[in-house]
Amino acid sequence: MIRRFSRMKYAIKKKAGTTLFVGLALGMLMAGLAVAGGGDIEKGKTLYRQSCGHCHGLDGKGDGEMGGYLNPPPANLASEKTQSKSDAELKDVIMKGRSGTAMEGFEGALEEEQFNDLFAYLRSLKP
Repeated sequence: MIRRFSRMKYAIKKKAGTTLFVGLALGMLMAGLAVAGGGDIEKGKTLYRQSCGHCHGLDGKGDGEMGGYLNPPPANLASEKTQSKSDAELKDVIMKGRSGTAMEGFEGALEEEQFNDLFAYLRSLKP
């Protein structure tokens, strides 16, 4: 009986260890994929400053040179409110724009790689 209990205990530990290993491996794989498809932050910063900075400001705080003339004012892209939006929500706003605001959509103006670069930079603004 003691031997059987020891074997069971060993099997449970082994299974838990395997599960932990598989979980860590999957997590590392997913993180690697996210980084690989995540875009280049520096390229995104350049694209952002050319296309978005006039309204949203160079640091994304909604204080660009044109921002003061817009009603409603541009979003603070570095804010918790904006950064807490899902990737899909942010992509939708960037690509389709936001009605009732000066935010126009960039669908057709950005290639997928450019969008990934821009998105990587936007996520880097997170406080």
